[in-house]
Amino acid sequence: MTPTHEAVPDEFSVDVERLTYGPDALAHYQRCVVFVPFAAPGDRAEVRVDERHRGYVRARTTRLVAPGPARMTPFCAVFGTCGGCQWQHVTPDAQRAAKRAVVAEQLARLGGLRDVDVRPVEASGDRAYRTRITLAVQDGKLGYRQARSHALVPVSACPIAADPVSAAIAPAAEWLAADAPPVDNLTIAAAPDGVVLVAVLAGAPDDATRARAEAWLGRTPGVQGIVLRARGVRLVLGDPSVHVPLEPDLWLEVPADVFTQVNPALNPTLVATVCAEAGVRPGSRAFDLYCGAGNFALPLARRGAQVLAIESAALAVDAGRANAVRTGLAGAEFRCGDVARTLTRTPHGSLDVAILDPPRQGAAGALRSLVRHRPARIVYVSCDPATLARDARALVADGYRLGVVRPFDLFPQTHHIEAVATFWLT
Repeated sequence: MTPTHEAVPDEFSVDVERLTYGPDALAHYQRCVVFVPFAAPGDRAEVRVDERHRGYVRARTTRLVAPGPARMTPFCAVFGTCGGCQWQHVTPDAQRAAKRAVVAEQLARLGGLRDVDVRPVEASGDRAYRTRITLAVQDGKLGYRQARSHALVPVSACPIAADPVSAAIAPAAEWLAADAPPVDNLTIAAAPDGVVLVAVLAGAPDDATRARAEAWLGRTPGVQGIVLRARGVRLVLGDPSVHVPLEPDLWLEVPADVFTQVNPALNPTLVATVCAEAGVRPGSRAFDLYCGAGNFALPLARRGAQVLAIESAALAVDAGRANAVRTGLAGAEFRCGDVARTLTRTPHGSLDVAILDPPRQGAAGALRSLVRHRPARIVYVSCDPATLARDARALVADGYRLGVVRPFDLFPQTHHIEAVATFWLT
């Protein structure tokens, strides 16, 4: 009989089996599931139970008896306390093997899709890769939230952030302490001439707030611009533009408070993969849903496709339109609106491909509207394998076949996984 969580003792030893989709590794006590934060595959550890739940327990390591072959020394002093990274203690190769396995497991368990062709994980650098970080602010201090907590872990640098972004943390913290209004969170984004700060304020900025921010911007080298946001107000000081590489001689130019991919070294590979899977030719008709500022719409239009790009964020749509004009890619038409409702109002016709790049919650709300257009293929870009699996199950039920799935390690040192899944109309 499988033991209940009540039958598990407070302290025991485990052999860690694998990483899970999240901050924990998986082990068993007899046949009861044990989740162990910050453990590595192959570890032998003594653990103590912190939480008991129906069917599983969560336990922390009290002594590492023998490290597994996948374990490495973390390179950040606050790893294990800061909640930003979960897997710095695991070798890059083991991280990518785990991510590939997670994608396949989620498709099988939640999507009912077994034996899917999940390819090896595409990867680039493992450190200093993020061109954008968002930090919390608490009691005038700047940092990340503690793992499984709202407590703040102050930081003065971040080794997974690009060098200009990491170097801007300390002066940004000085601004918050000296001149800034009350700030809820602060984003630092790499820009062509330094960084741009995006501050979400606790209250709408007044004239004094603007004057102090302008003065600080003028005397702080390396800060190209500041965006102050609060309660529907958006105040731009300096130049808020960041650049996102798409492919040779093509990039996005967008305000720093528009969502973009944070890994510029790997984004061109992602773009090339999506375009190859889309298979567009001159005259092809395509949808780009949840399009942002045109990460895929512009490269598809560059290949001759007529692209209807739909996005609910007005600022992103404005940026997409501006980029289409700047690059001369008139084949990309940007429309602002809810994806499902906009699709419902869009006339049906021959549709070669639909690209979906939804937020973490997936595209469940838009799938029924989409499949009524019967695109010949669907290229789904997912940042959450669980919602990908759920949506894949729905697409298969609506007459699509799942082909290749290609994972991307856009977020090394974390459990997050990007994946490109291609579906064909049967």
